[in-house]
Amino acid sequence: MNNFFKFSVIVLLIGTFVAWYKPSQLEDINLTVSFQNVVKSYADVPYLKPVLKFLVNENQIEEPAGVPIKTEKVFTKQELSKFKGENGSPIYLALMGKIYDVSKGKDFYGPGGGYSFFTGLDGTRAFVSGDFTPTGLIEDISGLDNSEYLGILNWMEFYAKDYSYVGVVEGVYYNAEGKPTEYLLEAEKWIQAAINNKIVEDEFKQKYPMCNVDYKPEAGSTVWCSKSSGGVKRDWVGVPRTLHSAAGSNDIRCACVDEENLNDPLLKEYPNCAKDSVTCKLSN
Repeated sequence: MNNFFKFSVIVLLIGTFVAWYKPSQLEDINLTVSFQNVVKSYADVPYLKPVLKFLVNENQIEEPAGVPIKTEKVFTKQELSKFKGENGSPIYLALMGKIYDVSKGKDFYGPGGGYSFFTGLDGTRAFVSGDFTPTGLIEDISGLDNSEYLGILNWMEFYAKDYSYVGVVEGVYYNAEGKPTEYLLEAEKWIQAAINNKIVEDEFKQKYPMCNVDYKPEAGSTVWCSKSSGGVKRDWVGVPRTLHSAAGSNDIRCACVDEENLNDPLLKEYPNCAKDSVTCKLSN
């Protein structure tokens, strides 16, 4: 059946070519090129396109002129503000310019719901600042700390996974054509920097796990190390040391340190504690 269909199409194309061809133009026409042009004229017929690939080079079959290129659906802020679930409308919210349909969570996002203040706008900053007033429900996320940027990333992953993507809102992240702005590129750099910092922190915690700590008012604090202290499972125990997060920093914590890292200048021994002891008692 497929062979018959292909044959029929070929006959149709040849017939079209013959009808089109004028003998007087014989000296001026390259027959191969003319035949390919006729074939191309059928490229806008979806069910013929696979067969046409048998007749000419696939790269020569172009999409017909005038076919619109699929673009992002772009909302203005005013348009987005209408999607709050009122009068049966869908419920949309935007996060870093991307719009999600949260209608299936209408009990939370609909009118009177606990998260209704997020709908009909892009209030990205409020997702991590906790400021749900008009002043806090804004797009701008400049000046946040690393944990807050990671929080925004977590929210982005959540909505992309659990809700339907609708389009983008014109604003600081996307322009009127739906293209990313310079601000979005900068914001992505801030988030990537937070990710990189988290990777470094996690590696640092693996190298210097936190100590176990026990505090009693009458006896003071006791710190000790084990093969799972700090939530880091390992094949060594380590000894307690004070760890400065950076040279000259006042940010100090107890770290369990493997023998090979004891010479790190960020580490200090606890007073009145044997340097090879896995437990140290601290004075009040």
